Amino acid sequence: PMFCPGCPSRGLFYALSKIDCVVSGDIGCYSLGVFPPYERLDTILCMGAGITVAQGMDKAGLRDKPVIGIIGDSTFFHSGITGLLELSYNKGISTIVIVDNRATAMTGLQEHPGTGRTLMREKTYTAHPEDFARACGIKNIHIIDPLDFEQTLKVLKKEVKKEAASVIISRRACVLVERLKKNPLAIDSDKCTQCGRCLKIGCPAIYRKGTNKKAIIIDEILCTGCGFCIQVCPKEAIIPKK
Repeated sequence: PMFCPGCPSRGLFYALSKIDCVVSGDIGCYSLGVFPPYERLDTILCMGAGITVAQGMDKAGLRDKPVIGIIGDSTFFHSGITGLLELSYNKGISTIVIVDNRATAMTGLQEHPGTGRTLMREKTYTAHPEDFARACGIKNIHIIDPLDFEQTLKVLKKEVKKEAASVIISRRACVLVERLKKNPLAIDSDKCTQCGRCLKIGCPAIYRKGTNKKAIIIDEILCTGCGFCIQVCPKEAIIPKK
């Protein structure tokens, strides 16, 4: 099992794989981050535990590595707010990442308070996780685009070094919600050195094919054109398909 092609969580977990930390997970699509190639979740317990387990590790004295808690937007509204308030009230120093993909994606794209629509699809007030974070007393709040690798990695590295609680909103809509499909990408065989860096982002559209499966290709049917793979290729060998 892996993230869908174009899934914004791919960028977040690829960045997390570059940081030496402990990550407490939660219940949602992002739970797939426990599998290769990321293997970046150390605990998955129940809804809301992404925050509370991180807080527990902090209070139990885990100091050799920073602790990051992961929770989705729908899960946050359902069972994460009280945990964040507890973390702030008890002077925790964990970094909490709220995966804001504007959907309850794992169970069928149901609406939630952050989508701006009721379950009957009527327009309504849109709740924002950052407003709740401020109300809980969190001072360090950042909003990132998870498919911007440089920005995501920079903010994560900065926040885990702080001796204070932080909330990072990883905001980009689920690819199944937006239904956007840009021009697919392709591998420039003249530039590609078969280093395999692009395979490490775990995109279903990128795989080896041909004799002995040496050639790396991008499946144009699966590719959404999100462009994340372009950012990790050291040879600039990934280009828009002509």
